[in-house]
Amino acid sequence: MMEPTIDSLLLADFAEVVNGKLYLMGGGFTAVQLGSIDQTHRFFVAAALRIPWGYTNERIEFSGRLETLDAEPIDCWTLEGQIEANRVPGQREGDTTTMFTAPVEVVVTRPMDVVLRFRFGKDERTARFRLVLTDAPAT
Repeated sequence: MMEPTIDSLLLADFAEVVNGKLYLMGGGFTAVQLGSIDQTHRFFVAAALRIPWGYTNERIEFSGRLETLDAEPIDCWTLEGQIEANRVPGQREGDTTTMFTAPVEVVVTRPMDVVLRFRFGKDERTARFRLVLTDAPAT
């Protein structure tokens, strides 16, 4: 039997799921501009999750965390939960794709490269991005 998979994983300035559709603003970035160090910066992780027919009506665990390029955890954000895709009466057999979003909050003490690691069932994907300090305006 096929396992649940992450079809796609994106970072976005904003993301939400409405009526099964994924809406993104500022999606696919690779750098986050920080106004100042120790300031909380918020963005979103978005994913398309494929759930095979044999896994519908079962809970599938997911998790997310931030880490350095050396796989050291960054303790400002983690994510854990479960998703269950239900079978609708009369639904034909086949995979289900579920859209997923979650807010991410980052607080760091210096500019750095970061990896967001997302796990769904046994599948795992990463999104790498750089935290950079915005230059102060000239006076």
